[in-house]
Amino acid sequence: MGLAVAQARMQVRDLSGPDATKANLDAALNEVDPILCYWLGHGNADTYTVQNQEVYMQTCSGDEKLSGRNVILLSCSCGISLGPDMASKGALAVHAWAVDFTWVADGVPPDPKSDGFFEAVNELWFAHNEGVLPTVAHTRSLAVWDKWIDYWVASSDPYASLVVQHLVHDRDGMRLFGVGDTPSNPPTQEIALPVWEMPLIAGQGLLLFALIL
Repeated sequence: MGLAVAQARMQVRDLSGPDATKANLDAALNEVDPILCYWLGHGNADTYTVQNQEVYMQTCSGDEKLSGRNVILLSCSCGISLGPDMASKGALAVHAWAVDFTWVADGVPPDPKSDGFFEAVNELWFAHNEGVLPTVAHTRSLAVWDKWIDYWVASSDPYASLVVQHLVHDRDGMRLFGVGDTPSNPPTQEIALPVWEMPLIAGQGLLLFALIL
């Protein structure tokens, strides 16, 4: 399922590269009022940044803009403080990581070693796109992590143990905050998808992220 399939079920607003600025994100939130935001970026426990590491929100300000929305926030360690703070300010559900998100790649991703990392993350997107509850999306993503962990445990690849170590790290660091009882469909809603330059490719399943360095 790529962008074309997603657009058949939802209207998509894609903010890529230089377009992923604080001003453009704010404009998109105000113009389309999306129920689902799938955002990548650099960050830490209480800060989320957009293109060129421009600070977009922190626990002290800015995250209240996500009130009434479901959020997938793939940004290092934002699940420590920022994710739960967003939920406390009214975000419906926040998928975030309480660890620095890591992966293993043999060359330039996507490749066989990195596929499992981004398939597991993208499963959140696919599930929301299908209209399931955020709690179900979280469970489905966990199942994909487990599938790939089992695959690499059984592998004879000399780097298999390293892949397993990082898969377990990311799986166990994934968090879901908020009530999680509101789906991201019907498909008449819009989603905001800022994508900017960072050393990450989210695999073949989500074409939007093939633009990232």
